[in-house]
Parts: sequence; structure tokens; C-alpha cells
Amino acid sequence: MRKGKIIIIIILLLILTVGCSNNNTTQVDKQNDKQKEITILITGYDYEYMKISAKILLNYKQRFEREKGVKINFDIITASNADDYDKKKNIKLYLNDGPTLIFISEFEPYKNYIEQGIAVDIKGKIPNLEKVYNGLIDDESYFVPIGMSCLTTTLNRYSLEKLGIDKPKPDWTRDDYLSIKEKWLKLEPEHFTGLEYWELLIPALNELDILDELNKKVSLNNSKAIDCINDVRKEIFSDKYILNEDYTYENYYNMIFEKESEEYKNSKYLEQYFDSKGLTPTYSGSSDGLKSLEVSDVIGINNDIVLPDVVYGEDEIFWIWGFIVNRNGKNIELGMEFINGLLKDDVQLEMFTQEYSAYPVNKEIEDEISKIEEEKSINEKAVELRKYILSQIKTGNYRRSYSSKKKEEMLSMLYKDFAKYIFADEPYSDKELGNELQKLEDKYNMWLNE
Repeated sequence: MRKGKIIIIIILLLILTVGCSNNNTTQVDKQNDKQKEITILITGYDYEYMKISAKILLNYKQRFEREKGVKINFDIITASNADDYDKKKNIKLYLNDGPTLIFISEFEPYKNYIEQGIAVDIKGKIPNLEKVYNGLIDDESYFVPIGMSCLTTTLNRYSLEKLGIDKPKPDWTRDDYLSIKEKWLKLEPEHFTGLEYWELLIPALNELDILDELNKKVSLNNSKAIDCINDVRKEIFSDKYILNEDYTYENYYNMIFEKESEEYKNSKYLEQYFDSKGLTPTYSGSSDGLKSLEVSDVIGINNDIVLPDVVYGEDEIFWIWGFIVNRNGKNIELGMEFINGLLKDDVQLEMFTQEYSAYPVNKEIEDEISKIEEEKSINEKAVELRKYILSQIKTGNYRRSYSSKKKEEMLSMLYKDFAKYIFADEPYSDKELGNELQKLEDKYNMWLNE
């Protein structure tokens, strides 16, 4: 009997020992998992964008996880506006063991991360950064570029021949484009569509310099804003465009902003019709001027002309995406190793051949890219355009373009608010515009300081 009790006690002790051992093992495993994990902070919008234009990131993620035994997570933030996004983001960035890397999309500013002390100085810590074009590296060593793109517009060769003008060079400007369009509209007046509104208003608003984000102030009630409204209205209601005589302000508003309206659908039909019939000097849409494989297809059998897209201004055509390393992030050395791998020659070369992907930032693979172009017999004009854009990057003439989320929100409101004055059934006097703009200025300043 006594012997039986001793056996039972021994068994219980063994069970307890194994249980404790398993417990400790589980804790160690969890700790090891944490040590082999990095997290990328990204917005929901940018995550969808990444799956198309930055898909090399997803491809290399799988390779890195497999080769290094590291788990890479995406911490995806969804938000309804810029303020909500910033609040959610800041909560994560000031945590200990927070996200390792911050994904910086082509359209996102990153200087705020540096000013807030969040970004890690990566100078000398990412060896392959030396492979990146010098023109892409800021004086401050915080942002790591991975991919870039240059928007283009396509000119209809037959339209240019009809006008009797020479083919523009890659260094053309918005003034050159406006000169071509002016001549075209005298020859072939166009139906006014929503596309024309954006083409006229976006550059005009960009030149106004309305927003002072640092001091949270908007300046709208001034002569420049009044002239902007008057000039755009005068252009639209000139004899250059064919207008629907029955349209009121509400019809124009629907045509530009209400996608389910008949006015909007009719506008899109006209735009597509003009494109298909070659009835405009330029085509809607654009491609990446650096991706010669794609540009070669765009040039196609019509021998059309593809150039940097200066239609909305020279400062709105060149974009770069990449990363900031979070000072408070977990395993930031692993994060920097991941970024370093994205800049490797073979990974960057894969970006060039991927459809719809951004262009590589690694300058040491140019010869390999040229070989691919030769093997595929890429159109020499597409190759010429790629090399021209690269020359502008190397000299620093093309710099990273971006707009803050706050600025984009403000502009999206202004496009709609200005439509009220541009398409008014009766034009506003300058005095009336001043009164209206003061109301808008007050409204926007309240919005900025909420």
C-alpha cells in the first residue's frame, strides 16, 4: 500500500515537472517568435496600392521570411480622414516594441517623422543604399527609397501633323502643352467635359499656395484666389469649348463630382469617344515613363508620342515610395536588413520586368536593363524617354513630389467649393467673391484647428 502511494506521488511529480517544462517552453517559444518578427505600419489605402505598384514588397517578404525564418506582419490602419489616421498612427509609433518600419507611399510626406524624432538615422546602416541614385537621397539620412515612377501623357501624332507642328521634346513644359492645346481648340473646338475642369483648376490651385500647415492657417480671401476663379470661368465659357446650353451649376457639379449622374456618364463617354477617334491632341490616362517595356506598347502601331506629364505642372510628375525606420520599433536591425535586401540588384531588376510596378532606384543595374530592352526589341523612343528621365533624376532636376493628407483633404473641398463660383448662372463680382471667399476661409480655418 505504502509502495503504491509512493508510485502515485512520483507520477504526480513527473506530471507537474513536464507541465512546468512545457509552460516554460511555450513562453520561450513566444519570446523567440517575437524576436524573429518585424511589423510594417501601412494605411489601408496604401496596402491596396502596394499590391499593384509595390508588389515587389510582397514577393520579397515571402523570400525573406523563408530564408531568415522571420515573420513579417502588416499593421494596417484604416481611417476616415487625415486626423483620424494621424491619431491612430501616433498611438502605435510611441509604443515600446511598436511597428518596425513605416511604409511611405509615393504621395506621403515623411519630414514630420524626422521632426518628431520618430525616424532612425540610417546613415551607414543600410549598405545597399550606396547603390541608390544620388538624386533620390535627401541630405537627411532617414528615408530609404525603394521604387519610383514618372507620369507621362500621350500625344496624338495625327493631331500634331494636322496642326503642322513639330514633335515636342522630352523637356517640354506646361506652357508648351498649353500652346499646342490653344492651337488645337482654334481648329477643333471640344465639348467641355469633367476632364477639362481638372486640367484647368488643379494647376491653378497649386500655384496659389493657400495652406500654411505649420501655423494651421488657410488664406483664401485675396486677389490671387479671385483671379483664379475668374480666369478658369473665362476659359470655360469662351468659344473654345462646346457647352450644353441647358446646363446650370447643378448640371456641371453632377458632371464633375457625381459618378452615378447622367451628366457624369455622358462626360466620360465624350472623353472616351474623343480618345478613340483621335479628336484631341492628348489621350486620357498615363503610363510610367521609366518603364520602357510598357511605354513601348503605348507608342504602338500609331507611333504616338509619350512624354513626361506636364499637363498639371512640372512639379507633379515624379514619385518615390520607400520606408522610414521607427525609433521605437521592435527588431529594427532586422527591419533594416529587410530594406537592404529590397535594394539588392536581383530584387530591383525584378521590379523593372514586373507589369505595373514602380521602377528600381538601384543605379547599378542600368546595363542589365539595357540588355533586357535589346532582347525584347523595345521601341527606341521608349528607351530614349527612360534615359532622359534618369538624366533628370541624376542631376536633381526631378525631385520627389508629394502632398500632405491635410492638403489633399483641403483641395478636395476646394474643388467642389470653387465650382459654385466658376459655374454660377450669373458671374460673381470681385466684391461678392471676396465675401464668399472670406466665409470659406473662416470655415477652413475652423476645420484646420478642430
